[in-house]
Amino acid sequence: MASFNLGLHILSCRVQVLSRMLFGVLMILAIAYLLLQRSASSKQTMPVTSILLILGVACGFAGKLCVDTLGGSGYHWLLYWEALCLLHFFSNICPSALFLVLYGPVTVSQGAKGSVIYPYWIRRFQFYAVVLLFLPLFCGLMPFASPGEWKDHFSLLVTDFLKITDD
Repeated sequence: MASFNLGLHILSCRVQVLSRMLFGVLMILAIAYLLLQRSASSKQTMPVTSILLILGVACGFAGKLCVDTLGGSGYHWLLYWEALCLLHFFSNICPSALFLVLYGPVTVSQGAKGSVIYPYWIRRFQFYAVVLLFLPLFCGLMPFASPGEWKDHFSLLVTDFLKITDD
């Protein structure tokens, strides 16, 4: 009787894991289909609403479940994901403010110089580094380990690689 219960427990665990994997695949396919269908239309309708709802809420909830299932902290992932979505959201809502931050004040007369602390290329570099590198990197790495643990992991990989190439 105990072996029957053990087999039933193993079967229920496998069904749970398989259903979670299937749910993740279906969510990825559904969101990809919706994004492809939306991008195939000739005119853009409600881009801010779709960014906020599809990416912020639907992908955020599905991503939190996936990260929790993989053994990471879904709340840390959700924090970085929402920061990334809010940055995109405000970039679509206030493009003039974003332009002012990235390029500085617009001077009307030809001889006038606007006083800026940093040149525009530094501000643009920082903005794109945050949007394209740091937030996605933190979103993918920080839910699973601390920065010190990632440093130890990557330094171990590098030293192992260097040992292999020396031989």
